[in-house]
Amino acid sequence: MSKFSSSILILTSLFLALPCSAEQGLYKKISPACVEILVGGRLDGSGAIVCPSGLVLTACHVIRKQSKKYEALSPQLGRKQLSLLATYRGSDLALLRLPKSDAPYPALSLAKSIPAEGRPVFLLGSPIFRHHLLLSGTIARRSESFSWYDGGFTNTIPISGIGAPGSSGGPWVNTKGEVIGVQVASVTTEKGHQGVSSAVPLHSIRRFLAKKKNVSVACMQAAVEELWGQSPNLIGKLQPETKGLLLRQVARNGVAFKAGLRDEDLILEASGKTYVRIEPFLTMLRKKKPGSLLKLKVSSANGENERGVSFPTASLD
Repeated sequence: MSKFSSSILILTSLFLALPCSAEQGLYKKISPACVEILVGGRLDGSGAIVCPSGLVLTACHVIRKQSKKYEALSPQLGRKQLSLLATYRGSDLALLRLPKSDAPYPALSLAKSIPAEGRPVFLLGSPIFRHHLLLSGTIARRSESFSWYDGGFTNTIPISGIGAPGSSGGPWVNTKGEVIGVQVASVTTEKGHQGVSSAVPLHSIRRFLAKKKNVSVACMQAAVEELWGQSPNLIGKLQPETKGLLLRQVARNGVAFKAGLRDEDLILEASGKTYVRIEPFLTMLRKKKPGSLLKLKVSSANGENERGVSFPTASLD
């Protein structure tokens, strides 16, 4: 082997070792403040202590179970009861409280900002009953979108990395161990995980921790999808130059359903404006207070039965 080749191997070995060493230090730093969330005695998700007084942040869907018995489990704390303090379902967050303690609890701090696209981030959680694993990812995009699951939309940022079931509610942190998001969902198909996870971003976490009480947002009790994401058969039904959003998952007896809207109806206008992407539409909807009036111009997918409908928004809480 040449001297030049040996130098490349040495440099490569050093380069590979640096991230490993950094991650080992990061794990030691954040692990004491990370817990597993038990609901009715079953490990249903992950979470993080975000205040020395014992406030625990997790995903709201983790605790939306029949049982209301919540516990935190970790090697450092053992098994402790949790009491539910508040929920923010529009951002899929829940805040719980550990028992009072004479000594402060280990806690994670919030980052000042989300790292730039391509920067490394790390998730500490317990995917599929594997306790306290540190998983890696990269910021795929800092601007947020909306993910539909559990009967509502959640505002999220995409992270390139796998967050398997059980890691929901776990903290995504930067290289300093500061929280930049909370794991809540994953992009999946019938073939499985597609390597993209969804995390609730910093501004929603800050808002929730500042209020420390239930947060409600306006909703239609129905999902919307962009037209270019539909099947060729459905796109073939559309009239030329059709612009709008497609209704899906219209909840039976929800406010949209009662107004006469059904799956595969088109929203042509909302408050006199046409929307072709879900982000600006949901941003508009979230600016409304629950119970406020939403005015839509709608039609069937083939352009028939065009009409105006108005109905009060529901509350997602």
